[in-house]
Amino acid sequence: MNAFKPSFLVSGLILFVLSILALVTAILIQIDGFAVYAQNNNNPLAREMEIPGALFAHNQGSPVINDTKLRVETVFKGLQLPTTMAFLGPNDILVLEKAKGTVNRIVNGNILAKPILKVNVASEVERGMLGIAISKNKNSKDTNHTFVFLYFTEKINSMTNPMRANSTNASDQLLVANRLYRYEFANNSLVNPKLLLDLPATPGPRHNGGAIIIGPDNNLYIPIGDVDGHNSQAQNIEDGGPPDGTGGILRITQDGKPVGNGVIGANSPSNKYFAYGVRNSFGLDFDRITGKLWDTENGAGTNDEINIVEPGFNSGWLRVQGKPLPDIDYSSLVTFDGKGKYHDPEFSWFHTVGPTKILFFKSDKFGKQYQNDIFVSNIHDGIIYHFKLNENRTGLALNGPLEDKVADTDDETKGIIFGSNFGGISDMVIGPDGYLYVISLGRGLIYRIVPVD
Repeated sequence: MNAFKPSFLVSGLILFVLSILALVTAILIQIDGFAVYAQNNNNPLAREMEIPGALFAHNQGSPVINDTKLRVETVFKGLQLPTTMAFLGPNDILVLEKAKGTVNRIVNGNILAKPILKVNVASEVERGMLGIAISKNKNSKDTNHTFVFLYFTEKINSMTNPMRANSTNASDQLLVANRLYRYEFANNSLVNPKLLLDLPATPGPRHNGGAIIIGPDNNLYIPIGDVDGHNSQAQNIEDGGPPDGTGGILRITQDGKPVGNGVIGANSPSNKYFAYGVRNSFGLDFDRITGKLWDTENGAGTNDEINIVEPGFNSGWLRVQGKPLPDIDYSSLVTFDGKGKYHDPEFSWFHTVGPTKILFFKSDKFGKQYQNDIFVSNIHDGIIYHFKLNENRTGLALNGPLEDKVADTDDETKGIIFGSNFGGISDMVIGPDGYLYVISLGRGLIYRIVPVD
């Protein structure tokens, strides 16, 4: 018995330490969006982040829609870490794979044998192939042409990059940048790339944003976070130097030019900012009725947000995130001589959920009870939230425990859950058929939500 006790105590101590490590790991992985999601240990992102797959066991199984008149079907499976998608036409999808740097085409449920584009991406944590938008226009010869805009974290060899080829720093030979390119779609290929934005990707590797959209004004809107530590005036640091292309929502024309004189300043890159003070964002959309831009934002472990984004909107980061404390010093926020203005979020989750896409459901295919309402997805739990708007569409119609615009606990959000168990959602899109398409990042699936037959 005496010989057994030390061994028993040591074993007990080891189990205690392992339990503490597991708890700490579980807390740490709840901090950010794409960086923390994995379904199992076969997931490349799980291996990269060394995240135990068992911690995401709740993401197993099939999606559930709380409305019994709707159901979920699988459009395609077999993708690796799909991030965002866009439709070329009916049953014709372009979808991005984060770590592989690929743009794949899926036609009538079948993927083409080869990607239509593959680029050299840095894929650590939240870096990778991140955002896509499609624009169809007529050119001067009155023929249709299609532009495909891609946002990704590019690995750059300075020896082949004219902007950096003269570098004498050996460590500068392989660089990374968050870049927006415009391609032309022709003969099932993406050709004639044009670099529109060259943005910082260091120190990183988180908070690169990337969920680009085309607004009703035909301009491009591009969210980018603080890239893990930038401290410029765009991050509300008065003496941090001018905005450097991080921490905001940028707006440019489809040729990559600033729109007018910009919102907060006339010099580049300040003239490209539509909003600032953004820690990170994976979702933008416009309300077609009011024309207002809304976003989702990721907090630092707490206080994820939904915001209305007016021109010059200051979201408050680094000074404030979520519903401000009563003693917040608003005079500490940068205003760019009054051109920028802070306002509180329209909604926040105190415990982080990792919100991704925000989508105004313009379709009537689910009935009038959903038309022009807001859907918001999350990456941590694979949940879709459903929000109705107030009469003037100036905010959300929130009742009961959510009337204070804050979800203090998960229980408070039960009444706004539209669907769940999607396995970590990175994007949602309304298809040409009017139905809702959902990307599961970890499962490598594209789902579609349709009425029950």
